[in-house]
Order: sequence, then C-alpha cells, then structure tokens
Amino acid sequence: MAKIELTKTHMLIKLTAGEKIFGMHGDFKIPAALIRGAEVADKDVWKTFGMRIGTALPGLLVYGHYWRGGKTGGWTFALWRSNQPSVSITLVKADGQPYKRLVISTDSAQALADEINDSLVAC
Repeated sequence: MAKIELTKTHMLIKLTAGEKIFGMHGDFKIPAALIRGAEVADKDVWKTFGMRIGTALPGLLVYGHYWRGGKTGGWTFALWRSNQPSVSITLVKADGQPYKRLVISTDSAQALADEINDSLVAC
C-alpha cells in the first residue's frame, strides 16, 4: 500500500514495487501549493477515470494514468482497490505536474483526507 507523508512544503507518496509496475509511475513529490483539498472518494469513483494507461480489473483494481476529456476532465492517477476506501486529492496543474486528481486506496481514507485539509488550513 502506498505511504503518504505530509510536510509543510510538499506531499510525498511512496509507492510499493508492485504499484510502480502496475501503475506505471514512480514515487510522487507534490508541492503543497498545488494541493487544493481531499475527500473520501465514492465507492464507484473508478467509473469516472476515463481512458487508461495502466492496469485494470474493472470493479476490483485500477492502477495508472487516466484521461477524461471535456470541461471537467483531465489526468487522474489512481491506485484504487475495491476492498479499501479511497481518498481523492484535488490538485492544480503546473509545469512537471500534469494531474488534476490523485485517487489512492488506504485503510484510513477519512483520517488522511482530514490531515490533508487541516494542513492546507494551517498554511
């Protein structure tokens, strides 16, 4: 399971070896200024991801980069599993950071979303 660390300057997401392989991505280091908020994702969030570059067993496991067009679209990076709650982290696009959203499964989705939102308010 990915490990998420928050500091005053950035959010670090450390992926396991399997997540790196199946998600086709390495670890993330997102500047705190690019984080807009977090919430517990709906159980069916995987249905909103769009076109895939990565690994998917629909309804069970969805890892990788996803593109959805349109006004509300953009790139999402997902590490979603059906047997765990997920946190959806909203981001601002910037040079070197193409994602609009990260969706990551974790045993403590609500606590993580609260921690992220609290750290934004504390800035």
